[in-house]
Amino acid sequence: MAKVYIDAAASFEPKFACGGVIIKDADLDFQETVLLGEMDNHEAEWATLEFALKAAEELKLTSLIVYTDSKIIVDTFDKQHVKNKTFKSYYDRVLPLTNALDMFIITHTPRKNNRGADKLAKDRLYKERKKLNLN
Repeated sequence: MAKVYIDAAASFEPKFACGGVIIKDADLDFQETVLLGEMDNHEAEWATLEFALKAAEELKLTSLIVYTDSKIIVDTFDKQHVKNKTFKSYYDRVLPLTNALDMFIITHTPRKNNRGADKLAKDRLYKERKKLNLN
């Protein structure tokens, strides 16, 4: 079973976000970042999850355990329901990706246990801000 670590980082001015994904398996150490565009951190967490699931699909992985520090995402999967319209659109898109897997587990992890993905997301955000001369 592949372990997937996801995290997002967002800035307020200008408002944009980046995500970081680490996927580890027996012979796989995939690390990638993504510029997500204009969104807050909560939406960025959802966008990063979607990015990670699509990456796992491209890598032909069939069993995943996803670690995230986003309680909103974990609670949504536990309850299988979300009220927020923006988050619901992400949930509706990622659910088929998770259902296509042989096994999918998503669990909350403290930020200190998710430092790799956190660093990827923050480093990418820093680089994007630097391009705009904002640091």
